Amino acid sequence: MFNFKNTKELKNFLYDEILIASEALIILGITSQRLHQFIKSGRIEPIKKTKAGTLYLKSEIYELKNELDHNTSGKQIIKNNTYPYLNNVSQERLIECVNYFSLYPFFNSSPKKIENFYLQYKQEIDFKIPFNEQEKNVSSLLLKDSEDIKKVYEKVLKSFHKLDSNDHIIKRGDSYYPKLLDLTEEAPRFLFMRGNINLINQHCISVVGTRNPTLDGEKKANSLASFLGKREMVVTSGLAKGIDTAAHKGALQNNFETIGVLGTPLNRYYPKENEYLQRDIGTHNLLISQFSPSSTIHRWNFPMRNGVMSGLSLATVIIEAGETSGSLIQANYAIKQGRVVFIPQSALDNSDLNWPKKYIEKDGVYTFSKISELINTLEDFYNKFNTINHQDSLFER
Repeated sequence: MFNFKNTKELKNFLYDEILIASEALIILGITSQRLHQFIKSGRIEPIKKTKAGTLYLKSEIYELKNELDHNTSGKQIIKNNTYPYLNNVSQERLIECVNYFSLYPFFNSSPKKIENFYLQYKQEIDFKIPFNEQEKNVSSLLLKDSEDIKKVYEKVLKSFHKLDSNDHIIKRGDSYYPKLLDLTEEAPRFLFMRGNINLINQHCISVVGTRNPTLDGEKKANSLASFLGKREMVVTSGLAKGIDTAAHKGALQNNFETIGVLGTPLNRYYPKENEYLQRDIGTHNLLISQFSPSSTIHRWNFPMRNGVMSGLSLATVIIEAGETSGSLIQANYAIKQGRVVFIPQSALDNSDLNWPKKYIEKDGVYTFSKISELINTLEDFYNKFNTINHQDSLFER
């Protein structure tokens, strides 16, 4: 018996734990006739069955899957049959990704150290074989106890069940890996994506700013998102409160495309009040995270996220920002990556702000008073960028 404190808790449960018949069939890998036989025999009991459809509890479907896998264990590639079923991810990719993120606890979650280890030992460790089947070899290279490696591996593996069945795991070198991001030092080995991955290599513009904007700032972010959408550009932002939220909503409310770049795993919601906005973007547009379901949320996740968001974008537009705003971290990444940064002229004219005067002296930083000025500057920049990176024309598809 389940007890829920409020309607929101119930909705979250229904979203995460209830499956429709088609989803259950995909996970089980069986026909609808065989599923009906399991229902008749009592091996699985639907939550509700009507002419409109049948609902199942996710945990019970996975219990049945494990039972079926156990009965055919001789045909399985993976021991223990504990891997989640992801429609868009091969078993080989899943193993490789789980192995990679199993390294994190042994390197204090340092992506650079993990990447260095991966590059150094990828010839000695077969990342396509589960670590719990080669723990002695991994142990000798990590200089860690084999039992610790096995425990961490199993914990990371368990966390991957939190991914949705239609999520994607994209690796550097894949056709769907963001081309602009791949040109930068900030490009992660793996990206987790939820939604329409066809958006990833369209022309993206980041719109960022303070979490505590003025009403005018929110209106500007909203209007800019709509204007960019009309130009067939994808608005990219970080799902934070304030300007980020206004930019995402400006795109969604006008039926334009937007990408949310997360500082958390796909299965986490931060800030909590943007949970439904995040779900909406993941359903109808695209969410991207460099953090696996096993990742712990640290304060440095968000600056790392800014590096990725800047990397997959042609430009970053700062609507409003204080002297210590995280938006300035993204501006620094954009400058380093050779991208354009736009600052409103109103920010430069604000005598209470010092940062705009510092940034306007840097190469690749421009002011704008009208959105049309931003677009003209962006097109000039892109034409130069195109000659180096062989991209198509900015406003021609």
